[in-house]
Amino acid sequence: MQSALDQFRISIQRVRDLISLHNSIKAQATTALDLSDILRAALVLTVSALDYYIHEVVTLGMLEIHRGTRPEPSFRDNATQSAFAKFKVALGSANQDRKVAIDIGSWIESEIQQSYGDDFLQQSHNISSLIPIISNTILNRLNNNSWLEAEIRESLSYKSFQEPDKIADAIKLISNIKLWERVTNKMRGNTTQEAQKNIKQDLQEIVKRRNQITHEADIDPTYGLGNRWLIDESMVNDAVDFIEQVVESIHQIL
Repeated sequence: MQSALDQFRISIQRVRDLISLHNSIKAQATTALDLSDILRAALVLTVSALDYYIHEVVTLGMLEIHRGTRPEPSFRDNATQSAFAKFKVALGSANQDRKVAIDIGSWIESEIQQSYGDDFLQQSHNISSLIPIISNTILNRLNNNSWLEAEIRESLSYKSFQEPDKIADAIKLISNIKLWERVTNKMRGNTTQEAQKNIKQDLQEIVKRRNQITHEADIDPTYGLGNRWLIDESMVNDAVDFIEQVVESIHQIL
């Protein structure tokens, strides 16, 4: 799942470069030139980087669970299944795997032939020497379920993971940690309800500001035509730093 964090870091660096570009142009331009939309773009990209990270880390985590390299989340209370176990995917894309299972003998023979050549199949072998070969062949097939990855990505693509509760729901697919309790402990050094509430409220405010830009053109309706909500470098830098801390904390916990 490291690639999800690596991509987030690249995205955040792009955001910081955008802020630096704003500051550089601002230092050379007159006040008549409104550069605030560069900052708005930076804020939107920051929240998008968070959203993409959650989508990616959950997708990769679910694939690891399917492959057996990551434990399935345990379930609590009166639940009979984990969130992972209850996740639904369409089976249409799995048709090829079904065909393989129906004629598993022919498939194994074909795979071994491709990997080891015709001469290998014509030789005599004992069971103990064939078991590792057959096992690796099947394991490689299980680990190459591109159809499952496509189905997970398709299902998650309809969801937004920006709000605190939605992020927590997404993480439940790969872990049963108390997300915001652990994140708050990482960021604030305690797990009080008040501290958790403040962390989530800070994130909600950033997402709200992002939504004003993306869904409302950042128009402030209380003033005259064309007036927009104020934005400055300090506000955007604080948002970038905060979301970076949130993502880094989540990844350390996972």
